[in-house]
Amino acid sequence: MRVSVIIPTYNYGEFIGDALRSVEAQTLTDWECIVIDDASSDDTAAIVRTFVDRDARFRYLRMEQNGGVSKARNRGFAEARGTFIQMVDADDVIGPRKLEIQVAWMEQHPEVAVVYSDYMPFQDRPIVEGLGAYRIDEEISGSGDPIMARLLRSNIFRLNTVLFRVKILGDVGGFREGFRYVEDWDFWLRIAARGYRFHYLDAPEAMSGVRSNPRSLSTDKRSMHAHYLPVLQHLWAHGGLSFSNRVSLVLRYTVFLLDRIMLGRGKVIILEDRKAAFLCIIFIASLIVLPFWPFYKLRHLIFADWTGTAG
Repeated sequence: MRVSVIIPTYNYGEFIGDALRSVEAQTLTDWECIVIDDASSDDTAAIVRTFVDRDARFRYLRMEQNGGVSKARNRGFAEARGTFIQMVDADDVIGPRKLEIQVAWMEQHPEVAVVYSDYMPFQDRPIVEGLGAYRIDEEISGSGDPIMARLLRSNIFRLNTVLFRVKILGDVGGFREGFRYVEDWDFWLRIAARGYRFHYLDAPEAMSGVRSNPRSLSTDKRSMHAHYLPVLQHLWAHGGLSFSNRVSLVLRYTVFLLDRIMLGRGKVIILEDRKAAFLCIIFIASLIVLPFWPFYKLRHLIFADWTGTAG
């Protein structure tokens, strides 16, 4: 088995058929597709079973109770038999040659652990061709400090654009099940912190489709922002970062923290993991950053207004 496709789903019966058809249409045929139903109450099971009944490469697993997307993906990882992992959200799709193109490239480049290609946003009918949506600064390759520095700025990976080697999981583990938001950002950060090599493969035939879905967890910006801080704290405690990236992490954490406190943007989540040492460092950083924070926010707002990106 070359590729294990992992699809977690929760009440996405209206979309999951598109996701499964995109897997079924792959030109590379040596795959399995594991659907982990996170205790859906809609018609998800019936839809998935139509695929299972006609193609033994599809497998359907149902969780006894809803545990969140991280737990569902980890269940899929535990069941996977492939050399490579392809994750697909239940409302997204992958182009018909994605697995063929990316697997062939990875087999020729054993030094690379993670490969990703471009994507197309869509609303109703899935689209996997045309000019991709990745910006130039999101098309990155390499390992070590440069990758970590870029990921600390923001998560650049759309989940189903990525293919990675299953052996990574034995080293970094799966998704942190306590994180229901930005859990994928945490996952990529931990992979980068271990020095694994990433590569952007500019191959239009390996395009993915990402649905603009108001029900997606990624649209809940308030909850996502609340989880930025614990992701950064966990990385600080376990990431093995270089000095420059540790400084960058602390500064970014401090700015996020001041935003939440000074602007009343919700609760602050602090992990118990090396809590005392971490808070001591953040306290010192806050004393340094606080006098400059109003000017930073003012500059940010003016720039956002000038570029039309405010709000």
